[in-house]
Amino acid sequence: MSDETHDARHGWGRFRFRPLSIAMMAVVWVILWGSITPMIVVGGVLCAYLITVVFPLPPINWGGRFRPLWFISLAAHLLKDLVVSSVRILQLAFERKVNLNAGIIRVDLASDHDLYQVQVAQVISLVPGTVVVEVVRHPRRLYLHAIDLVGDDPVARIQAMVHRIESRVVHAFGSRDEIVAFEAELARLTEAERLKKLPVDEAPELEDDES
Repeated sequence: MSDETHDARHGWGRFRFRPLSIAMMAVVWVILWGSITPMIVVGGVLCAYLITVVFPLPPINWGGRFRPLWFISLAAHLLKDLVVSSVRILQLAFERKVNLNAGIIRVDLASDHDLYQVQVAQVISLVPGTVVVEVVRHPRRLYLHAIDLVGDDPVARIQAMVHRIESRVVHAFGSRDEIVAFEAELARLTEAERLKKLPVDEAPELEDDES
């Protein structure tokens, strides 16, 4: 745990007033009460502040760079996936015999940042037919529940879809070093998956260490 995270959770930093978090929780408090009065608003602010003190969240340090063109690409592809998946779900709903062909798929991520992992999981869960059921931090990994797993190698198809989403997220918000590291790790993961599918007699042999 970094010194900054330790200070925020165990030192005086946990008593710091966080306007955005407190305002959001206070709005939820007012909505739950169903009316707006000075007493309810003040009570919501005090309750929200108490929550941030008792349950402080670790800070997420983001050293990336926002790239508008890649963000537009991310949003456009998300919109396309929403339309295509919604049409497919509609077709399945009206089929005479419904066979979802569902399953759980593991996907190893190539990026190494909490923010990007959460963003990828959120985008995937927005698309009808796929939902993230588990997030693993070490190693970076997602478990998805997906339907319509038909055709040639549907597992590889879903994994490739996740990596495309991850690529757009990292290129839209990542730093140059993070993009380079992501592309190198993605190439390594892709090669590892390719080698797994090779027959045993075609797999490369390891050289003996004679030293």
